[in-house]
Amino acid sequence: MGDMVFNENTAKNEKKYILLYERFKKLISEGSLRPGDKLPSVRACADSFSLSRTTVETAYSLLSAEGYIVAKSQSGYYVSSIDFSLLSSPEAQKMKTDKSEKAIKYDLVSSSGDKDSFNFALWRRYIKSALRQDERLLSYGEAQGEYDLREAICSYVNKQRGVICSPDQIVIAAGTQSLIAILCAITKEKRNVTFLGPQFAQGKAVFEDHGKSVGSARYDALSQIPCGSTIYASPSHIDVWGSVLKMDKRAELLGFAKDNDCLIIEDDYDSEFRYYQRLVPSLQSLDSEGRVVYIGTFSKLLIPSIRISFMVLPTALSDEYKKRGRYYNQTASKTEQIALCQYLRDGHLSYQIRKQQKQYATKSKAVCARAEQMFGDRLIFERCEAGYLIKIRMKTDLSSQELTEKALKRGIKIKPAGRNGEYSQLLISVTGFDIENCDDMLKTLGSALLT
Repeated sequence: MGDMVFNENTAKNEKKYILLYERFKKLISEGSLRPGDKLPSVRACADSFSLSRTTVETAYSLLSAEGYIVAKSQSGYYVSSIDFSLLSSPEAQKMKTDKSEKAIKYDLVSSSGDKDSFNFALWRRYIKSALRQDERLLSYGEAQGEYDLREAICSYVNKQRGVICSPDQIVIAAGTQSLIAILCAITKEKRNVTFLGPQFAQGKAVFEDHGKSVGSARYDALSQIPCGSTIYASPSHIDVWGSVLKMDKRAELLGFAKDNDCLIIEDDYDSEFRYYQRLVPSLQSLDSEGRVVYIGTFSKLLIPSIRISFMVLPTALSDEYKKRGRYYNQTASKTEQIALCQYLRDGHLSYQIRKQQKQYATKSKAVCARAEQMFGDRLIFERCEAGYLIKIRMKTDLSSQELTEKALKRGIKIKPAGRNGEYSQLLISVTGFDIENCDDMLKTLGSALLT
């Protein structure tokens, strides 16, 4: 990697961080850096190329945003598990051609954003503004997260979700998994973790990697949860349809945690997308015993590549975190934190949420209406409580898994959702495709499922 020299001449037409970004991207794409390989630390890379640490951090942030590398808490940056070298190899091109009929045409499962749902030009202005704060960017970011962003988050969650906290209780990281890793370190005495409702697979993996015993239970069967457990719950999305946990059940869950010395992790990842009922207060806002850790993320509200998540710790855990916090490096981009802080202060997130709510509601209505015209009762499309999700019911002897496999062969990804009586049920998300392609998407799906 030392064959590249950064000087005034090479940087006349391109920023130095772009040159460094392109260099690592080339090494990864060519296979010189393989999945799992560790990149030089920010300090080592800066010293090697005679660059500032800020330049290296910015280049690494770009690589991370595009999926080339991943940040691991307390460890550094690693090449992601995606083998980018295959993308340019002759063998890969042949494989791509041979399997072109199996290519995914419509991914109705992923949580990717709609290209029209986010104002990229506006976000670029905030990023550019953040990059102009030269003095601030010369230092490492705060391990707990930038204080002014924590202040802005504190104000936001209090107004939107009734969360009661101070900036000192907030910890910021690049994604929920990083936050879970920190929680594992400061709750070592709690060996059991129980997921209520659908399991968060990536979160489960982190718990297991830290030696936790992971199980599951239903919201109506709390007695199955061992005493002293950590309970992982998403009260605003308790099943695949996005249903919301009612107030009496929330009170019951809090009471159980108090009586059985349990800690609750409240993952509130999509509470903003409630269209058919008023928002139910967060568990944290109802907690008087300090037993709830509130987790939120901006990836769903903005775009997935902006990896900034946060958690609100109860006072006791906040004190425990401060004892060990200095051992954890900040995984979220300092530049993006600065940009997001001002974005929040200027009120753009509230506007962004309203825009997405309207957009996804309009799109899901249009899909359901068009599906009714095309399929009648052969395929029944129904909007879910989470407004970006649609339930599909089909009267058939085939299982939902078998229907999913049929659709995949036609290049369309959908999610199996079990059976209800004589109907197999499927689930799709409307966030990741253009409404202009609605008819083609429905024809492709109908052809796969009905033939």
